[in-house]
Amino acid sequence: MIIPRLRDPGQAELKAQARRLVMTFRLVRSEAVLHGEPFRLNFDLDAGRYWITSADGGEGLDDGLGTLGTLARGTRLDDPVQFVDVSFPDLGGSVNQGQVYTMFYPDGSIDITVIRLATYASAYTLYVDPMKMKLVPLEGNREISFAQ
Repeated sequence: MIIPRLRDPGQAELKAQARRLVMTFRLVRSEAVLHGEPFRLNFDLDAGRYWITSADGGEGLDDGLGTLGTLARGTRLDDPVQFVDVSFPDLGGSVNQGQVYTMFYPDGSIDITVIRLATYASAYTLYVDPMKMKLVPLEGNREISFAQ
């Protein structure tokens, strides 16, 4: 007897959203370096949405954001994926509601950020590797330690 393996659609969507965030971080970092100006990746934790703006928060497409297309207008997490929290180890804080942002600088550096995404059954932890300045996804709800 063969028992079919039932796939959790929430798990597949969670993995897709984690990959999308990794690619977004890579793109915004490249754009900050290319344009020689800082950018922000804004998170609305309550609405499950993120979008890109210039460092001053302006959303006009004339300030280097035109090449970012729909990312400048925003991306919404698809159900059942949601933000659990966004934390900033350098600042010693974690936020689980409201709006926060991560800065991307012209020298290629990124604010050290930890993002937790989850569905009702599974989770992903994404963190900025301070040595490589890239977002690293890990399955599960993990505590990330940054030894100093």
